[in-house]
Amino acid sequence: MTNFPKWSQVRADVVAAAGGEEAVTEARKRNQAYVDGHRLAERGTDTHAA
Repeated sequence: MTNFPKWSQVRADVVAAAGGEEAVTEARKRNQAYVDGHRLAERGTDTHAA
């Protein structure tokens, strides 16, 4: 079994590399908007929806 570091051990470095907490928050919001839009589009094309 491989030993990976815990997220809590690497998070600070990842956040710093991404540009800080605000950048991570904005990226999360953009990603969530994309997912939400994709889900809405799937609903709109479902020919079996009630």
